[in-house]
Amino acid sequence: MRTLLPVLALALTAAAPPSAPEQRIDVALSNFKFTPSTILLVHGQSYVLHLTSSGGHSFAAKDFFAAAAMPAADRAKIRDGKVELDSDTTVDLHFTAPGAGTYPIKCTHLLHASFGMTGKFVVN
Repeated sequence: MRTLLPVLALALTAAAPPSAPEQRIDVALSNFKFTPSTILLVHGQSYVLHLTSSGGHSFAAKDFFAAAAMPAADRAKIRDGKVELDSDTTVDLHFTAPGAGTYPIKCTHLLHASFGMTGKFVVN
């Protein structure tokens, strides 16, 4: 029986599904648009959101950021539900997708959202 225990432990370890690798999502912030404007996610999946700004913009997703699990260092990059990006800068946010739903995104700079700089996270 003692020789069977190590084999059983090895079999149980091998049967455990590997955790899914973190998926990278690139989002470009440019004059009055997010590309892509709809970001599709799977609940419980790990992601890194790579934001690139070609001008001064914000990426505001208050409800999404409040619901997503993320490391404290990345959460510190978010102020009042948004990330501010200067021209020609990037920001990476690591997170685990929250529960299913649709979460709005917008740029909070003057008139940017009214000119179409909006989007959404869709979590299934």
